[in-house]
Amino acid sequence: MFADTPATVRPRLHALPSEAETSRSRSLRAHPSNHQPSQKVPPQPPVDEDLVSRWERLRLVLVGQGLSDSEARTEVARIAAGKVWDEFADELRQHRAAGRQKEANALAVGLRSMQGLTQPILRHPGDVAIARSALGRARRRLSHNGTLLDRLQEWPNPLRRAESAFRILDAFLRLA
Repeated sequence: MFADTPATVRPRLHALPSEAETSRSRSLRAHPSNHQPSQKVPPQPPVDEDLVSRWERLRLVLVGQGLSDSEARTEVARIAAGKVWDEFADELRQHRAAGRQKEANALAVGLRSMQGLTQPILRHPGDVAIARSALGRARRRLSHNGTLLDRLQEWPNPLRRAESAFRILDAFLRLA
């Protein structure tokens, strides 16, 4: 029946998946349990003392510019959380550009875990308790999603790097 027609003109014998099925399969692929690491070794998290000293210097600069100690600490928390977010977003772009979708999905889960961290800090400048609470929520989400990824890979996952940075940042805020 189709012997004399070119392959490009043949009618489709199978229906395309519905939009709901496509959406479901996409969300299943993005789940952290589907993450498989690449062969590349990820960057190591910075040392605790390095981060604390860097944040302390930034706090002193902000206090020198006229902010109170608690306002400076919450501003440092906002800046540090933004830097962690930016690092994850940069890595996500690199993985997507290189075609490493599973690594990109893991980073996207990390970004979703950190989502909304800076909003309470911006709404309540100088309130260290609210900043610590927002950090705690982000750390719990990162810990939960990181545990799922830890079950499936050999090397430390990117969520642990962010969780470590937020743990150190929480310790910095406790110094107030």
